[in-house]
Amino acid sequence: MSATTIPDKIKKLLLIKSGGRCQYRGCNISLYQDLLTKRNFNAAYFAHIVADSPGGPRGDKIKSPLLAKELSNIMLLCDSHHRLIDKIEVQKHSETLLLEMKKEHEERIDRITAINPNSQSHIVTYKANVGEHTPILKYENLVEYLLPEHYPAESKTIDLGLTDSPLRDKDEQFWQTELKVLEDNFNQRLNDLIRKQSITHISLFAFAPMPLLIKLGTYVNDIQNIEVFQPIRNPKTWKLSNKTITEKYHITAPTNKYKTVALNISLSATINNDRITSILGDECSIYTVSIDKPFNDYLQSKSQLQDFSVIIRQLFNEIKKNYLAKTKLHIFPAMPIATAIELGRVWMPKADMPLTIYDQNKTFDGFIETIEIC
Repeated sequence: MSATTIPDKIKKLLLIKSGGRCQYRGCNISLYQDLLTKRNFNAAYFAHIVADSPGGPRGDKIKSPLLAKELSNIMLLCDSHHRLIDKIEVQKHSETLLLEMKKEHEERIDRITAINPNSQSHIVTYKANVGEHTPILKYENLVEYLLPEHYPAESKTIDLGLTDSPLRDKDEQFWQTELKVLEDNFNQRLNDLIRKQSITHISLFAFAPMPLLIKLGTYVNDIQNIEVFQPIRNPKTWKLSNKTITEKYHITAPTNKYKTVALNISLSATINNDRITSILGDECSIYTVSIDKPFNDYLQSKSQLQDFSVIIRQLFNEIKKNYLAKTKLHIFPAMPIATAIELGRVWMPKADMPLTIYDQNKTFDGFIETIEIC
């Protein structure tokens, strides 16, 4: 137990600098609200880094009396981590390590509280099963990616997907069910807020089969103030870089004009045209969007996504000049999540050709027709 009475002024300053949360690295729990009951109470401990007596944890004959009442030497901790550093694993918690934890925590709180109050953003999530994979999109795991440009408007997400769905993309009811859920949830949970201007900015996180992502993009169209996040494998993050990366998108136009027209999007992988003609027939005009080296993690920056948005908008215009407005454009996508959403966002329902979207499905050994957008 501390032999020193810490001044109230120091305690108040520490509470402010810590945000009232445990400063132990990776903890961050609120010390003034129970996580389960949400009831308010004080569970905070003011812990010395260098003990206030030479015989205490990390104590020192010279430092202990000098630092006993110094803000720089006191951490705010929960009961568990207070006991951990002072009783259970004292040797593993050096003065240097604890100072690093304190510094990291207080700098993070400072960054968050310095955000402009007009920079709030609603976190919108959408997920659907991809093959046997069930994506997990939790508020606690996503909120960090808003910083420092935005902060969450609510301590929860607006979820547009179907929770704990047993359906897989090989099931006959999958596409119809997911489309209905997406439409209903968008109208009930998001669209009214947009119309009432209760939402000024959206941070969108999604993980679903490509056709559903494209459909999602048509709902959150290019009129909305929105940032689309992209899961990146290396380095592992959801946040596209602000660094300018110039991506050279290649457009390959067909040499013959047939009544049937398709768009091959080979960005995350290469789609050979014979995979398309095996479905649509040989008399098919195929436009292709590709990059030099397609792979699933090519999209790293916001500039690459913006360049894609421009090029796909221009390509839609180019294709519809050569075909009747009612002609279906068959879309075969191999593309990152954010680009699929962006394709849906730039598509204009009153001006562009209707879309028929295909999805690669291992169960059926190739692409299958899934949904129509018109």
